[in-house]
Parts: sequence; C-alpha cells; structure tokens
Amino acid sequence: MPRHVWVCRTGRWQERSPGLILEWRRVQGHWEALVVWASGGGVRAWELAHGWVRAEHVRPRD
Repeated sequence: MPRHVWVCRTGRWQERSPGLILEWRRVQGHWEALVVWASGGGVRAWELAHGWVRAEHVRPRD
C-alpha cells in the first residue's frame, strides 16, 4: 500500500516535497524507497519525479 511521506534529497528538510512510497528494497546494506514526489509551486511550475531514494531522505508525513 502506498504511504504518504516527505522527500528531501538535499538534506535541507525545509525544502521537502510531498511524495508516495510505492516499494522498499535493500541495497548494499541500506534501505531505499521507490518514491513518486512533486516539487515546485509558488513561482515555479509543479514537476513530478520518481526514483529510488535512500531511506534517510524520506520521512513520514505528519
């Protein structure tokens, strides 16, 4: 089941993006999540992205 999360690939959590985890996998001793996320808004157009993201770059949504 997809799970709502925040995604931050830069390490600056104030710039996080909303996303959905679709799947988990373990790679070379660490966990990665297959995530779809949206970024942009305000003065930037919204963009959708997807990919495998290390577990430390996703957090549960409040």
